[in-house]
Amino acid sequence: SDQAIVELEMKLLSEAYAGFKDAKVVDSCVKRYQGAVSWFSPGSFSKRPPLATSVKNVCCAGDWVRMGSREHGAKGLCQERALVSGYEAANELASRGVLNGNRRMKQRLEIRDDEPAY
Repeated sequence: SDQAIVELEMKLLSEAYAGFKDAKVVDSCVKRYQGAVSWFSPGSFSKRPPLATSVKNVCCAGDWVRMGSREHGAKGLCQERALVSGYEAANELASRGVLNGNRRMKQRLEIRDDEPAY
């Protein structure tokens, strides 16, 4: 139901950001758009550039990159994938020691068991 989706979203927001714990929803709207996410053509995933490159201070980020062992969630185009790949690119650069001594790694939230990963 729409209400269940809103309740789940508020629960997830409060888990990710403590400031949302006491937030109250005053209005909401749930839209469903079947097939609205872009998909690459069959077989094109292997042609995407990798996140990690052979150049020490260069990584690729965006919803279109292959993340190898860091693969996370859907493999189609989406904002969440772009964000996670940015985190992972920064983590890769930090692990290579090319961020002026900053080796702090950005943690990401793993996908839930009920979220399909295609």
